[in-house]
Amino acid sequence: FWDTAEHAGQEDKPIGMISYHYVRLGTGEKEGEEVLVVGGEDHKTGQADDFEQRYQRLEDWTRVRWPQAGEVVFRWSGQVMEPEDYMGFIGRNPSDKDNVFIATGDSGNGMTHGTIAGMLIPDLILGRENRWEKLYNPSRLIFKGIGDFLKENINVAAQYRDYVTGGDVKSLDEIPAGEGAVFRRGLRKVACYRDDSGTLHEMTAVCPHLKCIVHWNRNEKTWDCPCHGSRFDAMGHVLNGPSVADLAPLKTEEAVE
Repeated sequence: FWDTAEHAGQEDKPIGMISYHYVRLGTGEKEGEEVLVVGGEDHKTGQADDFEQRYQRLEDWTRVRWPQAGEVVFRWSGQVMEPEDYMGFIGRNPSDKDNVFIATGDSGNGMTHGTIAGMLIPDLILGRENRWEKLYNPSRLIFKGIGDFLKENINVAAQYRDYVTGGDVKSLDEIPAGEGAVFRRGLRKVACYRDDSGTLHEMTAVCPHLKCIVHWNRNEKTWDCPCHGSRFDAMGHVLNGPSVADLAPLKTEEAVE
């Protein structure tokens, strides 16, 4: 379940920044053991670095309501796509060939939307009518979400300020093993990762999608784009779209400080 009352007074916040909690019961590793799965403290991809504080607030919220809960056994951060109207995009991919179909924008409801997609897309392929076609049409116009759409684009535009700011560190020596940081070298922003052996790896900090500057996620050890949510592993390999390309590695002569 989730506490919808927590939405009150947050209507003016952009999608993905509304604070609320959601809870479900899972099965533990031992027979008869139950695990309470609690989510919350959401943030936009690439726009938060206070992970420990968020985990602590989540644990504090949980223990107030379930004081009998035991130790924390797992912690992780996931990523979901949030359409303006919270409805998934299921159907023909806009501006593509008629035989290309998509199912995305699950807003955390992947099991539900996956089931719907399994029924809707076959009907579209076979030319059968389906009452959900217009509801989930990826080309639908979302008039109710125009305000959120504008807020989102203002938020995206603000991220380009990273081009004129300094780096996370002033010297590459400040980056410890197993960590990464964005370093400014002249006019260029460089994504630098030092592996566990101490070897430094450098790549462009510019996301291939729409050229925003990626941020280091020290919790997940990834490079995250704050504009549209693309994610890359520590070595710059793409993990999540919309980018379909890796962060370009820098040549040796470019990697000299």
